[in-house]
Amino acid sequence: MNTVTDRGALGRRTLLAGAVGLPALLSATRGMAQGAAARTLSIGVVADPVTLDPAFSGSFFENQVLYNLHETLLVAAPDGSISPGLASFTQPDPLTYVFTLKPNLTFHDGTVLDAAAAKANIDRYLDPAVGSIRRSDFGPVSGVSVTAPLSFEIKLSAPYAPLPLVLTNRAGMMVSPTAVKALGADFAARAVGCGPWKLASWTKNSELVLEKFDGYWQGAPANFDRLLFRPLPDETVRLANLRSGTLQLIDALPPQAVSGLAREAALRVSQMPSLGFNAFAFNCTRPPFNDVRVRQAFTAAVDPEVVQRVVYFNTGRPAHGPLSPAVPWAFDASLPNRGNNPARAQALLKEAGASAPVPVTITVTNSPAMVRIAQILQAQAGAAGFKVELRQIDPTSLITVLRQRDFDLCMAPWSGRYDPDGNMYAYFTQGGPNNFAGYDNAELTALLNRARSLSDQGERAALYKKAQGMVTEDCAMLFVHFDAIIQASQAKLQWTQYPDAVLRLYGARMT
Repeated sequence: MNTVTDRGALGRRTLLAGAVGLPALLSATRGMAQGAAARTLSIGVVADPVTLDPAFSGSFFENQVLYNLHETLLVAAPDGSISPGLASFTQPDPLTYVFTLKPNLTFHDGTVLDAAAAKANIDRYLDPAVGSIRRSDFGPVSGVSVTAPLSFEIKLSAPYAPLPLVLTNRAGMMVSPTAVKALGADFAARAVGCGPWKLASWTKNSELVLEKFDGYWQGAPANFDRLLFRPLPDETVRLANLRSGTLQLIDALPPQAVSGLAREAALRVSQMPSLGFNAFAFNCTRPPFNDVRVRQAFTAAVDPEVVQRVVYFNTGRPAHGPLSPAVPWAFDASLPNRGNNPARAQALLKEAGASAPVPVTITVTNSPAMVRIAQILQAQAGAAGFKVELRQIDPTSLITVLRQRDFDLCMAPWSGRYDPDGNMYAYFTQGGPNNFAGYDNAELTALLNRARSLSDQGERAALYKKAQGMVTEDCAMLFVHFDAIIQASQAKLQWTQYPDAVLRLYGARMT
């Protein structure tokens, strides 16, 4: 049974621990029966989801739950290669994709997952009246038609190379049309998918429990009966719970802990380059950053190399643009470091007619790493003619602040996509759903539309390199870092790491 509550026995203990200290949290689950604990995989994550509905999911923090609760039409491996998920596909011509679903698929509520259900899902993503934030992921998709009980076609109005990879992401997640209709607005908290795990309970800001789905098409998860997600924003608390054995897996390990943890035989650190970027959105729609010279000045004042050493302890690498080296065919290694030049920053402010010090507020979540980054930006920009204040918010508020453009400069990290279109189109085109900056460049929009319509990788790479130059010249965002994906687990836990940092746990097992 799906339940969403404000409290629960274990939830009360977890919430209380925040008030009475770490020892209470460390002992929160020691009273569980040993057999039950052995069949539960407990995971420490940064934040609670905002929604469990993929059609309205815009926060990375939700992915850790969504990819275990829901299933995608197609699946991407860690190297970006595509394989069938719920369906296989062919492309008979540049404007047509034909999908064939696996037989005998059902949702968690018993609803059959056939071509009609798949069409209902895609229609829901596309329907302007629904207002899904995933609508732009479908690009020039013009419609879906059922051609057989298990077959459907997606038609395009223009070629769209990223579509198969798009369908490995949230836009490819299928949810029960029956539950969507029955639950209405409650679907966000009681979502019904067809993944290997189904929702059992959700105690807001305390714990979310998924239990294995016996009807999963690959067979019910064999190694764990349930996944228990605990939102623990404090990285020290997450790590302490891993060391104590209360958690078996944690997300977002602090970089400063990597070298020490590597010497602990009971634990394992997993690290790989990420697809995404850690960046800050300038609010280009209002002063002071509606003037490109002021954005360029702030960028010139900041040195990402300092952030790399002080915050990331030389894990990952500094970022000078939006495309990660984890996508080598499109990454432009020649982009210059436009920072570490306070004299140029001061000259640009003078050219813009800005009266120093220019007041600016930087908005970040209350994670120690992001606060440290903001403090470095504060000091560096302060030395170059800005007066910087810091504003801290909780992680679940971030997406709202960004969408409402309630900021001067706000952290806008991106978990990344295998196709470069996923790292650029939504962020930098006019009207893009992640264009939190309000950046308005018609030439760039046309270029990115052209890049997604081509099938030749070499042609696409040339366009994306030009686009990277335009975005960084205009300082549409302040790019700081390409983070390494750093996660940690009990040494006996076997699981597969992905460069988008999402925990896909169907095959996880204890050895």
